[in-house]
Amino acid sequence: MVERLDLDPDRSLWHLIAVQLRFHREQRGWSGTRLADQIDRTRSVVSRYESGAIHLPLKLAKVIDEAWDTNLLFTRLVGFANAAQDGDWLVGLTDWERRATRLRLWELVLIPGLFQTEAYARAVMASGLSGELEERLQRRMDRQKAVFERADPPQISALINWACLTQPIGDKDVMRDQIEHLARLADLPNVSIRLVQPEANAHPGLSGAFELLTVDARDVAYTDDPDEGRLIISPPDVQRYALLYDRIGEVAAPRGPSRALLTEALERYS
Repeated sequence: MVERLDLDPDRSLWHLIAVQLRFHREQRGWSGTRLADQIDRTRSVVSRYESGAIHLPLKLAKVIDEAWDTNLLFTRLVGFANAAQDGDWLVGLTDWERRATRLRLWELVLIPGLFQTEAYARAVMASGLSGELEERLQRRMDRQKAVFERADPPQISALINWACLTQPIGDKDVMRDQIEHLARLADLPNVSIRLVQPEANAHPGLSGAFELLTVDARDVAYTDDPDEGRLIISPPDVQRYALLYDRIGEVAAPRGPSRALLTEALERYS
């Protein structure tokens, strides 16, 4: 009997692959034996792939994508899982951002990670419980480089809650430099930053921060979490986040007034 692990696809790419493999097989009415024949493996090996006991190899992921016409779903997932460290979603997110043509961000409490200065990011990370500060900080900086130093940087639209500017992180110098950095980013032709002011009152964005990424003409979503986030690829679920983003945008200030509000916010830290 094949050992079946307690799969958690919200926290592990490999678990997501195992769950999706079984889901797509059953959706097509394929038996485990038929899939085994397709990939030239035994039925017990297929069961171990679906249980999470062993990882699906990249070459077999390509065979499955071709057989099921899944638009490289398994090839991409296995590629991202191989690049990740111990199932860390942030590494996977970095890979998605590196290839994205469009990014849409909503941040409720903190300046978005892609927009953080090194000093601000250090202050945020130092306040948490996770260790390996320098390693985590370097990964954040590398993540920014992968987006902003590309030859073809993506179009970035960010909706930022006003509280992100009023919540002190570090000292006044850290906050002043951070807001000045935001203002410089807002002047880039591929970046739009709009602020949601207190006058918006209760609105749909209060449920939490998230990011929408367009990769190969396909959208995925990433929801934030204090330690690690959740990557969402199901089209209906992603569509709900896209609708939520539009709803938040309806109460956000336009680009011009938002740029002026950044200048106004600097006065708090002069």
